[in-house]
Amino acid sequence: MSEERDNVLYTPPPPPKGKEVLVSVRGVDKIFSKGDEKVYALSKVSIDVYREEYLSIMGPSGSGKSTLFNMIGALDKPSAGEVSIGGVSLPKLASRELSYFRCKHIGYVFQTYNLIPWLTGLGNVMLPLTFLGESDARATERATEVMEIVGLGHRLDHTPDEMSGGQQQRVAIARALANDPAIILADEPTANLDQKTGEEIIELLSELCKNQGVTVITATHDYKMLKASDRIAWIKGGRVEKVEDAEDMNISVGSITV
Repeated sequence: MSEERDNVLYTPPPPPKGKEVLVSVRGVDKIFSKGDEKVYALSKVSIDVYREEYLSIMGPSGSGKSTLFNMIGALDKPSAGEVSIGGVSLPKLASRELSYFRCKHIGYVFQTYNLIPWLTGLGNVMLPLTFLGESDARATERATEVMEIVGLGHRLDHTPDEMSGGQQQRVAIARALANDPAIILADEPTANLDQKTGEEIIELLSELCKNQGVTVITATHDYKMLKASDRIAWIKGGRVEKVEDAEDMNISVGSITV
């Protein structure tokens, strides 16, 4: 992507009645230098995410979806533009403030699980609670609660190597849920799972959105993920092309008919 850009931009519409904007992205650029050339990973991206919705960011490898995902997750700062969550401007936060904000308000689920191999499932889920200064008793109580929510109350004392891939991903989801975040960000959460297990993880994320009041944002190229979505943001060439309501689309595994 060169510095020269066309003028077609997606503009978020006003939120529907009864919907509250939780995440606001406005005019975001992410620019990398390659010699004398500026390379745009994102260019003038604007998008809203509503509270308690399930939004999938869909696009091919290199489209910019992971970069946008990282901006929303406060894992990277934009070169220009604004990203805010609940009215808090992320680019304006100092490094320590940003770390606290991430730990308190955002839960992360990654395709490689990122579990600590020598800790039990319970120990892995307790980590973000410990980082926030919770007592051991409270951390154990909350970690046990969310392990039960994801269906692993019987696996508290098992280490990752004693679990299947799907169980490890459930532990990762429990860890993301531990601090009662406003947002769960799931980056390709089904990429390392077979179809049946992947569909179970999708259903679990959907249930958390509906029953726990958490906003779920996924970055994916897996059509299975779209079936649980409320809306789908299509990104290509560093730009959001459109955002569609999933109910207006005919989605099946391996294909989409608009």
